[in-house]
Amino acid sequence: METTNVYSDIIQKRNYLQDVAKTLKQEFIGLDEIIEEITALLSSWYLFPQAQLRPLIINMWGMTGSGKTALVQRLVELLDYKKLYAQMDMGEFESDSASWMKAMFTDELEFFHEKPNIICFDEFQFARTLNKEGAEIGKDKLRVIWDMIDSGKIGYISSNGTYYLKRADMALMNIFRCLERGVEISGGNVTKGEDSFLEIFKNFFFESEERNGEVIGLNYFNSRDFLDGLYYLYVDDNITREVIRDQVKNTDLEGIVGIIERGIRTRTALKILDLSKSVIFILGNLDEAYHMSHSVNPDIHADELHAATLKINITHIKSALGKRFRPEQIARLGNNHIIYRSFKSVHFRELIYRELQRVGRYMETQFGFSLHFHAPVYDMLYKEGVFPAQGTRPVLTTIKNYIEAWTGKLVVTVLESGLPITRVEWSCMNDCYYFSLLDANGAILKTFEEKVYFKLGDLRKKANPNVQAHTAVHEAGHAVLAVLTLRIIPSLVVSKSMESESDGFCMVNMPEGILTRDVLKKDIMISLGGYLAEKMIFGEQNTSSGVEQDIERASEMANLAIKKFAMGSDPVSIAVYAQGNNEFFYTEDKYKQEAMNLIRECEDEAEKLLLQHKRLLLAVAEFLSRNYKLEENRLEELVIRYCDEEWIRTEGFKRKENYFSFQEELRKQFIASNCLERVA
Repeated sequence: METTNVYSDIIQKRNYLQDVAKTLKQEFIGLDEIIEEITALLSSWYLFPQAQLRPLIINMWGMTGSGKTALVQRLVELLDYKKLYAQMDMGEFESDSASWMKAMFTDELEFFHEKPNIICFDEFQFARTLNKEGAEIGKDKLRVIWDMIDSGKIGYISSNGTYYLKRADMALMNIFRCLERGVEISGGNVTKGEDSFLEIFKNFFFESEERNGEVIGLNYFNSRDFLDGLYYLYVDDNITREVIRDQVKNTDLEGIVGIIERGIRTRTALKILDLSKSVIFILGNLDEAYHMSHSVNPDIHADELHAATLKINITHIKSALGKRFRPEQIARLGNNHIIYRSFKSVHFRELIYRELQRVGRYMETQFGFSLHFHAPVYDMLYKEGVFPAQGTRPVLTTIKNYIEAWTGKLVVTVLESGLPITRVEWSCMNDCYYFSLLDANGAILKTFEEKVYFKLGDLRKKANPNVQAHTAVHEAGHAVLAVLTLRIIPSLVVSKSMESESDGFCMVNMPEGILTRDVLKKDIMISLGGYLAEKMIFGEQNTSSGVEQDIERASEMANLAIKKFAMGSDPVSIAVYAQGNNEFFYTEDKYKQEAMNLIRECEDEAEKLLLQHKRLLLAVAEFLSRNYKLEENRLEELVIRYCDEEWIRTEGFKRKENYFSFQEELRKQFIASNCLERVA
């Protein structure tokens, strides 16, 4: 019967955990796989917490605003673990003043002792133990965290225990001084050496600094302060205030010493806090893995950023951790690394839809009319609010600023009209909001419009046409050479960035996989494309300082090719001369010349391609001079229309994920070798 009940309880808990997962998927957009992974990891702990011998560590890594903290907090609520949940922001440990740390890990977590609980370390990247140079940082106060992560067992001294132990130690020191001066007591009162006693004990208190309003007197050992101090010193249920009072009255000063020492022995200074039944969530942003996280450009396509984050795997995460933590610490974090991906455009649009629905429900509940948002409102919020690398927070604040902030005025207008309005339609066009107020039959009772000032839209409109035209030519050079060399269409070309009026960019889809000599050479050609296009269209005297990063990249790639990648005349690693360094061949002028020759070769080939396809270059540049961005599909149309390369009609464009055909080539040669062997 008992076994049946246990089985039934396990099935019930399993079903509830599945229901929790369903609820989370409904509430959090784009996190279905992550929710599945987390609930799978939690299953054993949730069903059999008593069987867990070490904490369950779940690491969650992602960019800001991806929903890590919110997901953990909601999970805690659904599992009804709020009373057994602690969250700590590791950003607090950037400073040396983290005194609350000890309290959190002693008295406040004592309630978690040997119980299933959930602990969350947020912003864990700030707990780094290595600096940017790889040297260790002295953060002894964080050792307790690594002990918890490793075994869940923490040795500590309770703050309450520390208090009374310190007071007891000071009392003993004072009593020993009194004994040296011949102080004696009887019945708990000082009977000899009164002046010495008053001098030694004048600033002492045991339990309360105020001594319950009493001044020090010769009857101090019978006072409430001293007797309460002794009572709280003892961790023994058999010791009462009455017992202590009687012991004090019936002993001498040395007997008082014995009473105190026995009390100290009942209180073990070092306690063991057992958190082995814990689930510990480690949350953080790892810029070393999410290198794209610093971009605040809203023109980066969300889907492209999502695709980039899909490439991040556990080896990237551990490599990134290696720049912040020691190897043994990374090992303690285990292998449960959940990797967040950035939101796709569909996720951002779903978020906008849900938020507008929430606003609409509130308006209908509170004021009796429904809200219907037209498509241009959704598009406007996407354009104004989506910064792909910054997650959901900019979207939510944009909705607050551009929608919720306007609802007050809308409500006042509806109420002042005195009309039987049951529905409001909200649209957006030409920097204006348009409102239509309808009755229950759908008849329009009133319309009005309001001027709106959009931040990003205004930035785009204020572009200097000459600056944009120059940037358009530069980015067109990159885009055209990417198409002609790789035969892969870039994802996005921008001639007017929100980060700077003169900063555009071209998102080239470099082939996935290894870096070959051929791809490296094409990369150099594409990097030189902006400079060459500027020179070709506007003349060498009008090339801009904007080519700096491109030239730097081309130079870096050429030097790596010759000096590191064995793509020069000698397959050796070349290093700058350093005294006592015997591990590398030293740089010779010929290797510098080889790198220079490689750049010259790439420059010549790139220039010929641009001259040969100048019509395509001009078409792309002209489009970008009128529009701030050129997306993949439209660029492909321009290439097909203005480029007369035969391969476009016969072979077509390539995809970055299947650019290479090494497997096919290997199999072809293997089959050919077998055929030759049979013939022989």
